[in-house]
Amino acid sequence: MSATTVPQVSGFKGKVAVVTGAGNGLGREYALALARHGASVLINDLGTSVAGEITGADSADAVAAEIIAHGGRAVADNSNVAEWFGAESIVERALRSFSRLDLVVNNAGVNRPSSLVNLTERDVDAQLDVHLKGTLAVSHFAAEWWASQPRESGRAIVNTTSAVGLHPVAGGGVYGAAKAGIIALTVSHAQELAHYGVRVNAIAPCARTRMVKASPDVIALMPESQGFDRHSPVHVAPLVVYLLSAECRFTGRVFAIEGPDIAVYHPQGVEQHWHLTEGWSPDALREVFSTVDQTAQVDAFFPGGVVQHHTPPRRTLRALD
Repeated sequence: MSATTVPQVSGFKGKVAVVTGAGNGLGREYALALARHGASVLINDLGTSVAGEITGADSADAVAAEIIAHGGRAVADNSNVAEWFGAESIVERALRSFSRLDLVVNNAGVNRPSSLVNLTERDVDAQLDVHLKGTLAVSHFAAEWWASQPRESGRAIVNTTSAVGLHPVAGGGVYGAAKAGIIALTVSHAQELAHYGVRVNAIAPCARTRMVKASPDVIALMPESQGFDRHSPVHVAPLVVYLLSAECRFTGRVFAIEGPDIAVYHPQGVEQHWHLTEGWSPDALREVFSTVDQTAQVDAFFPGGVVQHHTPPRRTLRALD
């Protein structure tokens, strides 16, 4: 589709958006893009390292100041999405500041080592609390307010999943589980909140962020390049703007994006099925499963675009031999 034929997405004048984890990277780009399109934006960022340790950084204030300097409306917030009352205070701050709430982008995240052998409780809690509980809690308090108000169209939530949640990999169990859980929340919340005129979708962004830069294996797949940089976070923001716009036709769906490449995922489905008039015996199951491939092949959206992916990978089966 050429640039001249792209339909125009209406702006967000009079709308209020909450963006969590908006002090850097993807969240910052989302907040700036929403402000450019007319939204008033609450910039939430606790000010932590990639691993979730408090650094005292005032990144939320810096992004809010940037928006205000360009004539927009923004307020900074340093609440912790991983705490129930922190999520509540984010929504309350938006309502106090702008008297309404229309749009939520659940973007806050951390990444810690997740090897099952070397895992610590802190690794588990930090990732589940920020990604899964944080997404759930902010969505809950937004939904609670929407439920108390007259129904309006144009309300929306965008959640953040990951290729690791869609296609789990070794060493990424906790992170992947949290991101997979976010997909479940997205599909469930889309069904529940449609009654209030709210659309809920999820994105799996592929971009060079602080989190990616802290992962040597991942950053190797996203080198900086001259000219068009397909891994710049700026390229993800238009998808978020569309999904939050009145022109969005979807709810309960998962999208992936990397620079010029974009994809829509379909839910998991049955690969094969069998039927007996009576129950199965172990011997009958052994016989019928003897013809089934040990891996499932799907199209996966990884750095570099869409590739064929096996679950589990062939190397996993070889390691068992």
